[in-house]
Amino acid sequence: MAKKGENIVKIQVEAKNPPRIRLKKRRVKAKKKAARRPLIPKALITNFVALQKVQADLSLKLDALTKQISELLKLFETTAKTFAENPAVLTSERDKEFLDKINQLLEQDKVIAKGVVYIEDRIDAIEKSAVGKPLPSFPRV
Repeated sequence: MAKKGENIVKIQVEAKNPPRIRLKKRRVKAKKKAARRPLIPKALITNFVALQKVQADLSLKLDALTKQISELLKLFETTAKTFAENPAVLTSERDKEFLDKINQLLEQDKVIAKGVVYIEDRIDAIEKSAVGKPLPSFPRV
């Protein structure tokens, strides 16, 4: 009979131990998962708040930039009106020197053009007079 009782005890011990170990492991895992869940929404909330702060700052900076651009446009408009009313007739001394040099170049160009026209007329006259005469031969080198 001792054999029958030993078998029964062994079966009971084996049947009791495995379910307890499994339950403990499952409870530990469930506790770890429960501890992780609240951290994710907190991180999302802090990121969302930080994003809202950045967006508010960006909005303020864009408003300031808009004001500066409108002031710049006003400045351009007043400058354009001033130039339209009073054209810049006064030239600086440097501009006058530059214009004088350009005028001198134009005069020189006219003289050179007259010389080229004179040479062309002269060549045409020589060719017309030499129509019946043979061309002079030059020694070849």
